[in-house]
Amino acid sequence: MHMTSLQELHRNMIAIRTDMQQFQIAMGAASFDCLFSTRDAPFVLTLTSRGNAPKFFRFDVLPGYRIKDYLGEMYGPLLEVLRVNGTSGQPLSPKPFLDQLNKAIPTHADLRNHPAPSEIIRLRPDIVEDRDRPFFDSWIYWDQTVSSPRGPSTQNLQKTRLMLGTDAERHSIETRASSKWSAVDLGRNWGSISRKAVTV
Repeated sequence: MHMTSLQELHRNMIAIRTDMQQFQIAMGAASFDCLFSTRDAPFVLTLTSRGNAPKFFRFDVLPGYRIKDYLGEMYGPLLEVLRVNGTSGQPLSPKPFLDQLNKAIPTHADLRNHPAPSEIIRLRPDIVEDRDRPFFDSWIYWDQTVSSPRGPSTQNLQKTRLMLGTDAERHSIETRASSKWSAVDLGRNWGSISRKAVTV
């Protein structure tokens, strides 16, 4: 399904130079914390249900701002969340659900809705590395010799991209540097950290 709201939201995001937006939506009795990220390829829209037992739903946003109308393994958990008040006896149909989702998504971007690192971690449980450390600390540079081909892991690169952006990911790849993370905010910017000792 063509998600016109995401297309308009992305247009607004480009205008204010941001690549992520966090927002809340309500669908019936259920409410969700949402994150739209253009740092992913394809773009990603995530929904995390609000309440005591939150559930995470990830939708890939394909070229043309399309989301497939097949829910797969999300069907059961999503049905459970949407029937949170126990009053709906209707089956969950993907196309009407996506249409309702499209209508609920805001189309206006705001810099105040760019999430903090701790919020990105909370709303993206698919970031698996160092979940208890959401704040950038420094770079660990791997030995540049042929005898040591090591570099950042796939999980570290994913976290770098989703937490810091694509420029930081490119720096990580080009310099063979892993991002190091902290449990407390050290106020450090990835681009201003000087090169540290090489790690073998």
